[in-house]
Amino acid sequence: MDVSTALPWRRVGLLAAGLGLTIGGIILGVGVLFALMAVLILGLGLDLSSQSLLILNLIAVQGVGFPVVGYAYLRYRGRHVWEFVPTAIPSLRQIGVIVGGWLGALVLVSIAGVVIQLTGTTAAENQAGQVVAENPEFVPFLLPFVFLLNGPGEEFLFRGVIQGRFREEFGPAAAIVLATLMFAPIHVFSFVGATAQAALVTISILTVPSLVFGAVYEITDNFTVPALVHGLYNATLFGSIYLADTVALAGI
Repeated sequence: MDVSTALPWRRVGLLAAGLGLTIGGIILGVGVLFALMAVLILGLGLDLSSQSLLILNLIAVQGVGFPVVGYAYLRYRGRHVWEFVPTAIPSLRQIGVIVGGWLGALVLVSIAGVVIQLTGTTAAENQAGQVVAENPEFVPFLLPFVFLLNGPGEEFLFRGVIQGRFREEFGPAAAIVLATLMFAPIHVFSFVGATAQAALVTISILTVPSLVFGAVYEITDNFTVPALVHGLYNATLFGSIYLADTVALAGI
């Protein structure tokens, strides 16, 4: 097989590997989640609340599933993990990129939300968002997990590992888009009672911040940057629910 014939198949294989890593991370995370639930419910006899289940999900999927699968893949490929996924304390310039990426993602998603309202379509409800909306007082306890597990766990796999591998084969711009196509659809597992149309709308919205996360990673070549932008973005969404509830209680 000559090089011109081998190249398309190599690229197909790489795309399949990215999809495999995504599915593998979910499967491992769900397995860890069930194991933790079994220990706490069957072993210790605890009654787990929706808030507890949300934290367990963050620990299992974002804290274990995604990072372990990404790490195992890089080791299998013979790559030095922290050379392949550069990580450092952000410089002053990179702090500016973090702030810009965070605010930019929020603005772009807000615009997307307005477009959805104007078109009369509806988005799917997210399980985490539902738990937070029903228990806004839980937000201050949730935020540390968002920064320590949610942002870093997802960004390590999807930006650090998957986007990094795609960059080598397809270039940075295509890598950002392809990693987003792996990242956004996995959130369908967190949708609550969504129709196919609502799920598609929400996945489309999720591509917006994902593209921002990918872009800031390519700009800075520092994994810490998209991890913090992702954490700030999610923390702002959850924090807005908490603030709205606080204002309502204060009668303002």
